[in-house]
Amino acid sequence: MEFIHSENLIATYYLETDGDLQQVAAAMIEMETSGGWAGPGQPSELFARCTGQLVEVNEQGPGAGTVRVAFPVENFNLEESAFSCLWLAMVGGGTHALTTYRKSRLVEFDVPASVLRHFPGPQFGMAGTRRLLDLPPGTPIVGTIVKPTAGLTADEVAKLCYEFALGGVRFIKDDEKMMNPAYCPLQERVSKVVEALKRAEDETGQRVLYAPHITTGPDNLRRFADTALQAGASALMVNFFAAGFQSLEVLARNYQVPVYAHCGGREAFGRAPGQGVAPEVIAKLARLMGGDYFRTGIIGGYMVGSSLPELQSVTEVLTSPMQGISAAAPVLSGGLKPANLAENLRAFGCNVLALSGTGLTRHPQGIHAAVQRMLEIAQQVAQEYSGGEVG
Repeated sequence: MEFIHSENLIATYYLETDGDLQQVAAAMIEMETSGGWAGPGQPSELFARCTGQLVEVNEQGPGAGTVRVAFPVENFNLEESAFSCLWLAMVGGGTHALTTYRKSRLVEFDVPASVLRHFPGPQFGMAGTRRLLDLPPGTPIVGTIVKPTAGLTADEVAKLCYEFALGGVRFIKDDEKMMNPAYCPLQERVSKVVEALKRAEDETGQRVLYAPHITTGPDNLRRFADTALQAGASALMVNFFAAGFQSLEVLARNYQVPVYAHCGGREAFGRAPGQGVAPEVIAKLARLMGGDYFRTGIIGGYMVGSSLPELQSVTEVLTSPMQGISAAAPVLSGGLKPANLAENLRAFGCNVLALSGTGLTRHPQGIHAAVQRMLEIAQQVAQEYSGGEVG
């Protein structure tokens, strides 16, 4: 049967096997789509269409290399379960569990326009965030993450946010370890932070977006979002591994605020070389599902995945053209501070959200001086990019 890209989800895997790479890959795609014909006579036309195809094999060594496979879109219920179908096809079956290979890693995937239209994509991204903050194009957005990560009362969080805002940050988010405990409940924290940011705005004339952490189970997600927004939150943050990828879609489709797609946990899927799910795949899924912001990392960061090629690859996935899907904003964080901001902006450009947590709170000259230095560096690099026309 002739291979037709517009009717298939194309996934690329890296495999290592003691057997024949092509045969192992062909058996995998058959099992993960139709399972092989078991009826009498010849397979029906429908069954043949619904059986996946091995598209390409790129052997890089004995039994090791990448394979491209096609999952027929006809097998999917896109109207009601688009993400679930992609996940079940590429990850959620036996794809990574087979004994016929030693290693298996989902490297990338591509879907036709007929599938893309079932996903919301980012509603704001960098362009929309700049509009909310009345910032000109080409301006990187400097922000922060509330630190310490836990053990703070609502009053203490609000006091910190007030200091950050006076210093000049334009975006503040909770840390993911702020899990709305009894000593710092969501409604009280958001109300007090919003009040503090309004006081700072009255003094500086600058609006600051605040994304409280609302990660919870599906039964409580919209209640948590409603609580945060009614208390005045201007953005929302959810960890989509803890809450489910669909949490991003629920927020993107039902609320008119930016959504921070917190990716803490992605390394558990793909830290081991040649195994699991690549960060580029996670980033692409988060973008499709409606995440406006996604952490790429930084050069010289304290987390794995800080090599320049991987950072550039994840950034490209978030920002490259995709029919009907807006770009997501890459987030530089994970050890960002005034000393390394310029290097990272020069490497990744100014269409980024630059978040520094302890790089601000532990700065020897204090929060205000640290923020001001970050802003000076961001302005300088933006002028380099624009030929001196920004600001």
